[in-house]
Amino acid sequence: MDSTIYHTMGLKVASELDNRILGFLEEGPATPDEIASELRIAWATAQGHLLKLAGTGKVSASRKGRVNIYFLTAPRRVKPEVPAWARVKSMEELSEELRPYFAGNPSAADMARKERRKN
Repeated sequence: MDSTIYHTMGLKVASELDNRILGFLEEGPATPDEIASELRIAWATAQGHLLKLAGTGKVSASRKGRVNIYFLTAPRRVKPEVPAWARVKSMEELSEELRPYFAGNPSAADMARKERRKN
């Protein structure tokens, strides 16, 4: 086989292992030994991938005694909370919300006054 195929296959396997390590670190900080045990890989493999991930800024390490503890630099999946006022509304909801403004063809000034009274 061509050496580029081996290189590409190696990158894919390394990327999959990196994702497994990042997934494990989503649960909380861990040592290379804990990661190696959980993922059933050699300690040196876990340590090497952790150092590579630290170099890319995806994980950080802190030293506790003689052991490095690795943790995610930032969450991988962020679920933003959408405020109620920004959520998508159906046409029916909008119609009901606007109905009081148009009950008798009010002027723009009437609508502004009514809105000021609400606050």
